[in-house]
Amino acid sequence: MSDLDLDLYLGGVGLFTPGFADAAAYAAGARDPAARLPRAEVLPAALRRRATPLAAMVAEAVAQAAAQADLDLGRVAIVFGSALGEFGIAATMLGEFRQGEGLPSPTRFHNSVHNGPAAYLSIATGNRGFSTAVAAGPETPAAALLEAAALLGERGGAAVVVLADEPPPAPFPQDPAYPPLAVAFALRAAPEPSDRAVLRALRGGGARAQKEAPRVRPELAGHPCAGAVALLEAIGRGAEGPVDLGGAPGRGWTVTVVSRSTP
Repeated sequence: MSDLDLDLYLGGVGLFTPGFADAAAYAAGARDPAARLPRAEVLPAALRRRATPLAAMVAEAVAQAAAQADLDLGRVAIVFGSALGEFGIAATMLGEFRQGEGLPSPTRFHNSVHNGPAAYLSIATGNRGFSTAVAAGPETPAAALLEAAALLGERGGAAVVVLADEPPPAPFPQDPAYPPLAVAFALRAAPEPSDRAVLRALRGGGARAQKEAPRVRPELAGHPCAGAVALLEAIGRGAEGPVDLGGAPGRGWTVTVVSRSTP
């Protein structure tokens, strides 16, 4: 991946993880034991019943961010980033190959593809526009932002970037442990009066990114989306300056958060 100099104007954020129904609750530290599953009301009931937990989290986080930025989910571009994607569904499906007739469930089969969560969202909203899915291991948050920045730099308009991952199932190791989580950012190529912040100077391989891990709640420190959560926390605090997005050793990434009032 390469550095990119382009201002991205942030109009909204979204989040779901068990215990926190949205980004505001997360920022306030207001845990809610009842927030076990995402509402995902943007998905019609029939579609919601077939959706995976990952797809439901993605739908919820994207809907929150788009609503804050007043974006039309039937038209806005979607960039979905996930290090593991539908890993749990794929593992279950592989297990089915070894049992009985060796035929997987058709529902599991179509739910196992990496871009499945983005597909559920586009079907639910009738969005036939741009949608893509990226996976880059520990650099996934940076890769998704870079994809969105390139898209907005070429076409203008708006895009919602959503990062989501859930823990791998047994017998795959989960060290350190982390909960399911989805976080979304509504971005525009041009400023609007309601923008919350500006993201600029997306950089790879910086000294600070190599030395420091993304600063997030301890239970999310090992999450593949930790860099996206660090960005969400910085925006929620009104912080300015570089935010560590994480990355492989020697390939860390940062993005700079600037107040909307700063030139």
